[in-house]
Amino acid sequence: MSTYILTSNFPNGLKDETAKLFQEKITKRNRFAFVASEFEKLHEKTDHYFRFFLNMFEEKGIHFEKDYVVDGRMTMEDAQRAVETADVVWLSGGDTPTEFGYLQKYGLDKILKQHDGVIIGMSAGSINMADSAICTLSCGHDRQQIYEALGCVTIHVEPHFIRDGVSDELLELSKEYEIYGLCDESIIVCSNDKMEFYGEIYRITNGIIEQISD
Repeated sequence: MSTYILTSNFPNGLKDETAKLFQEKITKRNRFAFVASEFEKLHEKTDHYFRFFLNMFEEKGIHFEKDYVVDGRMTMEDAQRAVETADVVWLSGGDTPTEFGYLQKYGLDKILKQHDGVIIGMSAGSINMADSAICTLSCGHDRQQIYEALGCVTIHVEPHFIRDGVSDELLELSKEYEIYGLCDESIIVCSNDKMEFYGEIYRITNGIIEQISD
């Protein structure tokens, strides 16, 4: 059974309670696949963040036997195999539509939808895990864009959410979509048709903002 973990960012690394959650959810630790948001450029930047987030886990005692970056330095077949055989897949932050375009180009979208391990999305990765990705100006995209995405989860998230800075754009979108505002350090876990909320999270529906977790 798949476990989907949606996150925003961990600017100061993992807090002890967050690390404990990851330790509970990540039970198989043979292979860790770090899926880049930009496959064909910025490899040095990708490698930097790969090492940063892998160290974040290792500092809290979460070690993987094998870890690797999935991007354009792999063939399409190797990328598919790397994701398919991973116990944990990390979907990076970055430009959301660009990331999804590469997932489609390399045939990873179908593999991720069928994956039965742990998939962790950060920021753009979390947005792309939804059935419909909602890319807002308020979340730093250059234009508002909504498209059919991975469909791993049925919820929509706005990462890097700040309660006091909610835009009219987001309130208007909430009249059509139920959106969860993910503050940095917060996590939503979706598994077995159940959702768990950790950290500061808000639900936005019909223009109304409700805090559901702190």
